[in-house]
Amino acid sequence: MKARVMIVAVSCLVVSAATSQAQVVVRGTESSDQSTSSSRVDIITPDREIVPLIKETRKTQENETTQRNETITRVRLNGGGYFDWQRSTTVKKEVAPGVTDVSSDVVQMDRQGGERTTERSTETVVQTDNGEKSQTKVYTPNSTGRLVLDHVVTATTVTEPGGREKTTRVEQVADVNGNLVVQNQIEGTTTEQGPNETATTAETRSVNHLTGQLGVTGESTTSTRTDGATKQVETVVRRPGRTGWEVTGSTTTTETTAPDGSVTRETIESGRSLYSTYTGNQLLEPLVPQRKTIEHETRQPDGTVVVQRDVFRRDVNGDWTPETFSTNQPTTGLGSRPAPSVSPPPQPPPESSEPLPNGAQ
Repeated sequence: MKARVMIVAVSCLVVSAATSQAQVVVRGTESSDQSTSSSRVDIITPDREIVPLIKETRKTQENETTQRNETITRVRLNGGGYFDWQRSTTVKKEVAPGVTDVSSDVVQMDRQGGERTTERSTETVVQTDNGEKSQTKVYTPNSTGRLVLDHVVTATTVTEPGGREKTTRVEQVADVNGNLVVQNQIEGTTTEQGPNETATTAETRSVNHLTGQLGVTGESTTSTRTDGATKQVETVVRRPGRTGWEVTGSTTTTETTAPDGSVTRETIESGRSLYSTYTGNQLLEPLVPQRKTIEHETRQPDGTVVVQRDVFRRDVNGDWTPETFSTNQPTTGLGSRPAPSVSPPPQPPPESSEPLPNGAQ
């Protein structure tokens, strides 16, 4: 069975007495039939290499209508060994034509062999003539450890004759008495703007805790454009402000595929600046880029896929600076802590050879 290997390398500069290179590498393998896969996280520094996390997944087709996925996550101990920390099991079953049930359990284990279920979810998806309906219920443990209903998500997607899709998503949470109350309601519409462009608008309604009624708290617009080997996705988020709707953030992702199959992906996240010369109702200056992520994905001749990710942030001067990390204990500045000083115990006064005054003891 031939395995396909994927390596994700996240490179960061380490700032210390001598500038050096460090990497966080995620290595993964997958069988040719995609029935088994494994991944591991490698933290590589100039003086050591540590694998703190290993994850293995196995997919089993039990019969024509049932599929089981099991994932085991192992974490590293101080002595270098590993123990099974978390087990996730998902069972997908077609119970009727067009009806699918999905159940998932997340079990956390301790080093003494104990187990406890931290989350359980059930999902039912029903295919209709013009779309689909789904309902997801999530259970979490309460203070006694018993699983109770935490929240329910219901979604309905309808495809209109012109190709436009409308999706309604309702999120309900359980109160202290176990009764479900609506928390959020999202209305989304996806339309085709042309042969290579789609647009999705979404409106979010949340509960006003003072009135108990749903009110519009945000809206977003996502446009996807494809031009040859370049694909661009832009999302703009707006929220109600003092002067009406205000743009609070945006994300732009540009993905380019080269003739050799390598992919370059750049994501820029923009938001309001923390420093502004505007006051009052004039506090509506344009968004400024704040975070940038660049990914390079290349396929090696041996079939290995290598992805290198670099993350940058804007400094106060507007320049992009790479995010850094270091495993060295700081000796000065923030994070340095000198050893606590211990005062010597008090000593009794030295005895005097002079005679005491009359009457003194």
